[in-house]
Amino acid sequence: MAAAGVRVLGLLPEAVRRRALRAAFDRARDAFNRGDLEAVFALFAADVEYGPPPPLHDGGPLHGRGKVLAFWRDIQDRYERSSIENLSLLESAPGRFVRRARLRHHSRPGGEDLEYVIEQTTELLRGRVVRQVNVLADGE
Repeated sequence: MAAAGVRVLGLLPEAVRRRALRAAFDRARDAFNRGDLEAVFALFAADVEYGPPPPLHDGGPLHGRGKVLAFWRDIQDRYERSSIENLSLLESAPGRFVRRARLRHHSRPGGEDLEYVIEQTTELLRGRVVRQVNVLADGE
């Protein structure tokens, strides 16, 4: 059902699409901030290609929703709490968008906190995320 809604989103005028994307990002932010990874990655395709944020991963892209979930579960185990703050929607087109977000990972006792800004490019196909790449934003 959610994938069908995302497909319809691509047909809307840009201003309406941007408002709907912002609302979707806010829901994803809230899910991420409460640690609900299943909700965050619900629209990822089974064979998604995912480039994790560079401060957390120095290897190549991950392939498959299961690997993405395992990656973020590992982050949940390494940090006491992680949060995301939506900063801006830089580009919006049917099937592709770019946004900027700030991530904070609060360490467990004895560790160091981590904070950075990413530029995230997401590509959709038939209402599912098929590719998402996170890079450090300029100046980060």
